[in-house]
Amino acid sequence: MSSDRGQRERQARPAGIGLTRRQAIPLAIGSVAGSGILFLPSAVYVAAGRNSLLVWILATLLCLPMLLMFEDMVRSHPDGRGIEAFIRHGLGDAVARCVPVLFLALVIIGLPAGALVAGRYVGNALEAGRPAEVVAAIVVLLAALASNLFGVKTNTRLQGATTWALVAMATVLLIFALPTARSGLHMLSPDLGNPGPVLPAVVLAFWTFAGFENLTFLSREFRRPERDFLPVSAIALGAYGLFTILLTVAIAVRVNRADVDQVAGLLQLAGTIRPHRLVTYCVTAIALFAMTLNAVAWIWGVSRLVAEAATHQILPAGLARTTAKGVPRRAVLLLAALFAVSTAVLVGYPGLLVDAVATASAIFLLMYLLSIVSYVRIRGLTLRSAANLLLLVVMVVSLFQSGWRAVYGVAVLAVALAVQLVRRRRLASAASAS
Repeated sequence: MSSDRGQRERQARPAGIGLTRRQAIPLAIGSVAGSGILFLPSAVYVAAGRNSLLVWILATLLCLPMLLMFEDMVRSHPDGRGIEAFIRHGLGDAVARCVPVLFLALVIIGLPAGALVAGRYVGNALEAGRPAEVVAAIVVLLAALASNLFGVKTNTRLQGATTWALVAMATVLLIFALPTARSGLHMLSPDLGNPGPVLPAVVLAFWTFAGFENLTFLSREFRRPERDFLPVSAIALGAYGLFTILLTVAIAVRVNRADVDQVAGLLQLAGTIRPHRLVTYCVTAIALFAMTLNAVAWIWGVSRLVAEAATHQILPAGLARTTAKGVPRRAVLLLAALFAVSTAVLVGYPGLLVDAVATASAIFLLMYLLSIVSYVRIRGLTLRSAANLLLLVVMVVSLFQSGWRAVYGVAVLAVALAVQLVRRRRLASAASAS
């Protein structure tokens, strides 16, 4: 890896410039936190039942070898160039050029699903049912798209405030729910005789921890990224993971599993706290606002990723055009069209909502699989790479047991890779002919 470049960049950073660990930890939590906290505790509980805690433990353990791998990545690339550069270094340009396509495939499924989750909160809170749910989801997506078309980027402080509002909401729910936990903990005693749902549920739960890409980008703001990435990331992922685990426990002990709404379980938990209506409205408002900001941020990042990919002939060249203000309008409009298709499917088949999230989560796992293979090729067999090889086996088995949920991501990767290989052959033929 480019250790000489990394050393030069570290030496070039003036002393005292950048975030300290204490300053970086809240931002790292905000980088990881997202809409997953709204529904994954209930979705995992519905999917895995008594094995829910086992699912969360396994999902957390998946992160540990990857934290060490991405620490090495940050040491070698302190400029925060991300997974694409990491994969290019280990697996070559053709595979790396598939990464923007994977992100595009992920966001066109994940954002409409997240918007419908927020919509479910609105529909349930207002007791207005399915129409209000759909309208709220469409409003979230349209607001995020319009914001990006006008070049309005979400304020970092506003994003941070919303993140802490989510954390505060979860804390309040836990304070009221966990005092009664002891009497209902038997609901989460592992059922080792029924391990079938565990690994597919791990893929679903992993959406909670799919923040390594954001953390590697954030690391360039650290005062000492090569030293601070591992402790900051471990604390952020651990704290956020603990919240989701405790919320799963709270739902399990306060709501009968047969009655749990796998999408709006936190809203059901809020309904057990007095004053019921006020708490429900507050949770709904936070959920709606958080999802809107999340959508704005994702569209901002992915639209520019699409435009950059178009300039490198990964996607059609017309998508690279930007307005005078630098807005990749065609890329945003492409996202809008794809959102319309996936939203229509999810509205027509509401039972696919959690499956859509699991599908998006599987794409993250695929990108991390590519990162692990790249890491092993770069570093050879070391203690850290061996741990990630074991993790790779678990990930492959988890994806296999997820069945059709993993097919979409694998198909996108296969098609993108085939296109890149055909392109390379044509370029090689053209070069030899000239």
